[in-house]
Parts: sequence; structure tokens; C-alpha cells
Amino acid sequence: MDSKQLDDFAKMSLPEWDDLPNFELHLDQVIDLANNYLRPLEVDLLTPTMMHNYLKQTVIIRPKRKLYGRMQLAAVIVIGCLKSVLSLDEIKRGFEVELKATSSRKAYNNFVGAFNDEVYRISQHGPRNLWGELLAEPAAVSLQHSAIVSMLAKKMSKDLLANLEKK
Repeated sequence: MDSKQLDDFAKMSLPEWDDLPNFELHLDQVIDLANNYLRPLEVDLLTPTMMHNYLKQTVIIRPKRKLYGRMQLAAVIVIGCLKSVLSLDEIKRGFEVELKATSSRKAYNNFVGAFNDEVYRISQHGPRNLWGELLAEPAAVSLQHSAIVSMLAKKMSKDLLANLEKK
């Protein structure tokens, strides 16, 4: 990776729970906010159809009075990050496991911490050795980090291809 790509990675981050709006949002506002966070990652952006699908498949909980809160916004940010490397069913199962063990706030902050750690690590040192470092971590941590590294590696591959095409 060249220095511009590493700089671009260094600028990526996801907001922690307390940085998400603490008021109810309409569907279009949730989609706009989530897409603002996801756009730098070059993943597929969310659409109203996707949101309805996530609700129908109970991957996210139904909003109250058609108004969404932090929990739904946090969930769609995580889904937006991971849907390129995990199926919707796998993401749902991961949510279920995490939410049995901890609160939505802590589960989301754990994911954001893992994401921001990986972005920082890549921006400073390049991708890490998955088999050595990641598998030495507890299974839940290893799962999050390996999925995040996969998503970021996909973005890196796209960036490298675009860079080669420019030459």
C-alpha cells in the first residue's frame, strides 16, 4: 500500500455509542447517517429496501412508532460493515450471541473498538498475520477482528486495483 492509501485508512473510523444521536430518527435519517459512516469504507450503501429486509428477517428490532433509536442505527452500521463478508443470517446469529453476553451499547462499542483498532493497525503497519495474532485472541474477539480485517482487505484490494488502473 502506498502512503496515500495508508493515510486514507488512518482517516476511517466508526463512532462510539455515545457519539450516535440520542433521539429518535425516521427511516431516511437512519439510512443517511449510517451511509455517511459507511461511505469511506466503500461498502454497499444502505437502502430503504435493505432496511425493510433487515426488519422482516428480525436482524434489527422493529422501531417504535416508525422511529428508530441508537440500537437500530448501531445495528445497521455493523450490518453495513459486515454484509460483504458474512451472510445476514450469520450477522443475526452474531448479534444474538453478543446480546446474550452484554448490552447493546457494550456490544456495539466492542465492535467499533475492534474496527478502529484494525484501521489504525493497517494504517500504521499494513494488514496483520491473521493466523498468528488473531487466532491467539478469545473466539468472540477473533471473530470480530477477522471479519473486520476481511472487509478492510476487500477495500484495500479495490484501492490497489484502482491505483494500478490509474498507472
